[in-house]
Amino acid sequence: MTDYHSRRLGLSFASVGAYLGWVYLGKELVYEFGQTKEEENIRGIVSNSYSHWTRTMGYLSPISIESFREKAREVELSVIRLPEGEVPVFVLVLLEKGQSLPTRVWEDLSNQVLTFCATGISLREKNLLDFETITEPIRKRMEKAFQGDTKSGVIAFFHLQDLSPFFKPMGVIKSQEILREVTATLHKETRENEFNFQLNPRSYFLFCPGETLDGANHRFGSLYFPSKHLILDYKLKIFPIDGDILADDAKFSSIFLENF
Repeated sequence: MTDYHSRRLGLSFASVGAYLGWVYLGKELVYEFGQTKEEENIRGIVSNSYSHWTRTMGYLSPISIESFREKAREVELSVIRLPEGEVPVFVLVLLEKGQSLPTRVWEDLSNQVLTFCATGISLREKNLLDFETITEPIRKRMEKAFQGDTKSGVIAFFHLQDLSPFFKPMGVIKSQEILREVTATLHKETRENEFNFQLNPRSYFLFCPGETLDGANHRFGSLYFPSKHLILDYKLKIFPIDGDILADDAKFSSIFLENF
């Protein structure tokens, strides 16, 4: 596990307002964001509830499981199941009691966690999540977009400059602001029928059903990512996509493998 991946995931938890967070790959705790006096209690909850969660819990539908006081604050522990392959992935997040996160925020956190699992866990040679695990939920969402009158679209790929040199000198707070601004810029460009996702710490994709190559070049050709006193550099690639490409594993996978 690299420090970069751990730090990046920690910033993701912090950016959604989480006091603490945990990632479970199956029954194994693979990541902790912070510590709490309720640690053993939380481990017990996961151990006792794992089978039930695996059978009954839907994807990206957070469930509140317990409330308690943490450092004079009323906090609430929630669990969410991520879209995965053969190995269930659960994320536990400790938020201020009564705080709720919009679906798009859960999706962003999901992308970060699955990226962490795909890259970080594979570095430990466990290989519990493979490349297909990351891309299959994306493929399914795209297929739904092509079920009506829309039969084609584009994927815009943004490969950002390496931001890790900024994180240490800027500190956690300002580093969070950079990452939030990157995401905010993409959200502003994402129309109602589109969605964006992050495949790894520098690779962002925006799926635009119904869009053409010329239209996408016009929309994104002059897009820039402002962040404080920086203008972040990036490479842009745009790929056409339709039902035939989605149905062809080799063609669909090549778009992501070449830009992973």
